[in-house]
Amino acid sequence: MKREATYRFRLLFASAWLALIPAVSFAADSANAAKAAYLQYCSACHGEGGKGDGVVSQLMRPKPTDLTVLAKENNGEFPFAKVMASIDGRQTLRAHGDPNMPVWGEIFKADTGASMAGEGAIRGKVLLITDHLKSIQQK
Repeated sequence: MKREATYRFRLLFASAWLALIPAVSFAADSANAAKAAYLQYCSACHGEGGKGDGVVSQLMRPKPTDLTVLAKENNGEFPFAKVMASIDGRQTLRAHGDPNMPVWGEIFKADTGASMAGEGAIRGKVLLITDHLKSIQQK
């Protein structure tokens, strides 16, 4: 029962942050759609440019990650699958304290429903965000 209450609190907390972020319409081309998804779901914490300097970052401990150095920290290779898994968050063991970021997979699931089509929409959003992060890596 306590675990369910904790999950609901986290879901409500993440939803509240989403309400603070203005709605972003998705553009037709994938680069604009990827950037729009990132701005809608990630920029409040990680900043518009992904440096970890979003509008709420000063209130956060630990500070949000600088997402522009993921490839640099991985021997020049962007860790695509690892980033997708981190954004989705549903496969990460969360038994030891609060996660550092929302479990976006659960939030997207609540938005789309639990059907197989819903799972595709969840992965689609995670893929868009991951594509944008790959595009902003420092050289």
